[in-house]
Amino acid sequence: MIKVTGGSLRGRVLPAPVPEGVRPTSSRARAAVFSILGQDLEGLSFLDCFSGSGLMALEAWSRGARPVTAIDRAPRSLAAIRRNSDALGASLDILASDVTRASVAADIVYLDPPFADDIAAWIAQVGSMSRQVLIAESRAGATVPATAGSLLLDKVYTYGDTQLAVYR
Repeated sequence: MIKVTGGSLRGRVLPAPVPEGVRPTSSRARAAVFSILGQDLEGLSFLDCFSGSGLMALEAWSRGARPVTAIDRAPRSLAAIRRNSDALGASLDILASDVTRASVAADIVYLDPPFADDIAAWIAQVGSMSRQVLIAESRAGATVPATAGSLLLDKVYTYGDTQLAVYR
């Protein structure tokens, strides 16, 4: 059972089962992300790359971000994102696309590819999609570049087996 941790949807349970092969962001890492970004995202747009179940997009929407876009290419993930969004009454823009083919930008970009992928390569491809902040989730100890598009690496946080690289 996965619950939204903050904002207007705080405590609400995501009804859709987590799709096979999806690794939801832990509650500890989610709390850290929104501690870094702040709890009030009103007036900011949010892009969730490799959205999986839509959890991070819903967390951002719950905290006032608009518009919020969730990108994934897996049919099971897209179905879970739609089901979760509909059940919680959240208005997400859901894109069925490969992240590299999506032509969207946002104030805040959250990047969470599979841990087996090269996070540095994904950061290089997605960095230009962010206008203010990029947060890249990867396995702890992964090497990340000093820049992401026009953004500079601000800090790297580690929570157990998870690493968050923050670019501003």
